[in-house]
Amino acid sequence: MPSQLVNITHHLEPDGTEYNYASVSKGAKVVAHNKEAKGASNILGKDHDKYLRNACSVGEKFVVVELAEETLVDAIKIANFEHYSSNVKEFTLSGSLSYPTEKWFLLGNFVAANVKHAQSFKLPEPKWVSVFEVYGVDAIERMLEDLIVANEDPTPGKFVNPNSSSMPSSEPIDRKIKGELQIGVGKGTENTGDAPIARVGMTKDPAAMHKIPDPVVEVRQMPTGRIPGDTVLKILMQKVRSLELNLSVLEEYIKELNRREGNVLPELDKELSRISLLLEKSRAEIKDLLEWKEITEKGITDLESWKTAVSSQVQELARENDMLRLDVKKVVTEQSSLENKELAVVAVSFSIACVAVLKLVSDRVLTLFGAAQSGEVGQKSRGWVLILVSSSMMIFITFLCS
Repeated sequence: MPSQLVNITHHLEPDGTEYNYASVSKGAKVVAHNKEAKGASNILGKDHDKYLRNACSVGEKFVVVELAEETLVDAIKIANFEHYSSNVKEFTLSGSLSYPTEKWFLLGNFVAANVKHAQSFKLPEPKWVSVFEVYGVDAIERMLEDLIVANEDPTPGKFVNPNSSSMPSSEPIDRKIKGELQIGVGKGTENTGDAPIARVGMTKDPAAMHKIPDPVVEVRQMPTGRIPGDTVLKILMQKVRSLELNLSVLEEYIKELNRREGNVLPELDKELSRISLLLEKSRAEIKDLLEWKEITEKGITDLESWKTAVSSQVQELARENDMLRLDVKKVVTEQSSLENKELAVVAVSFSIACVAVLKLVSDRVLTLFGAAQSGEVGQKSRGWVLILVSSSMMIFITFLCS
């Protein structure tokens, strides 16, 4: 590949920085990597705290990256900003016009310095690092520029042996090569950490790409570095054919999708009908549950009202019971008092009756022995008999009432 092409101008961003074809924001993406790799997509980002990780014991390390668009790549930049991982020392760069592909063309073997800042290399290369950038100019843009800008003294291009090793370059980045780039890691004494193999490429239709000639190879075969107009037309025709092929594939896909949708829609309608019936049934059940809830709430309200009424009645009965208990206690007290009075009356009456009996008996004894006259004894006896009868009646009435 020529190491220097005339009239090279890198595609620039609106802010003046070089256009990065391997940026995620431009549409580049990682399409494949070794299964042990972790965070492969981080190599295309700008965050220095995110990076691709690979164990040192992994044998084959690689990453395949699809560039944002078809471009002629002439330089790449890599960097490893992670201070606690080993740097890459040796790696291999390969490319292809399509992916997946069985054929990769070697772009070069490279040796990276053991540093923690960005390093530039003269051939395109994506690598396991914290940041990966590719600078260059669009292939068709470059060809049209060569057609418009005339160069009277074109210098023959110098070719670089793709198998030779090259150290990082601090010179301005000139060219880019379009396609998929493959990076392999060789054995190095400084590479004691993680070092994967990466690949970068544009995804194309294999059926269309194997029929398209490689414009980059044609450019390499031109000693002056100038691209003729028929090459531009060829590339444009290739793009048109690729678009036509993709359009036909898209039409077939749409037809197949419509056919599948036609088969699925009746079943979907049946499923929707079944779901609608289930929804109606669920709505009816919910309505019944709401009615039952209203009835239950009404019953609970009535029960609470009845409970309140019963509680008030029970409280009233409790108050009446307390009052009745007090009355009973009062009656019991009065009854005890009356019983005591009755006992006192009986005792007094019994005592009086006993005295009257003794008096009558004594008078009779005296009358019999002639100690007293019978007339006087008879008069006195009538009074004691009346007292005895009264006491006896009192005792009888008291026992009868009790």
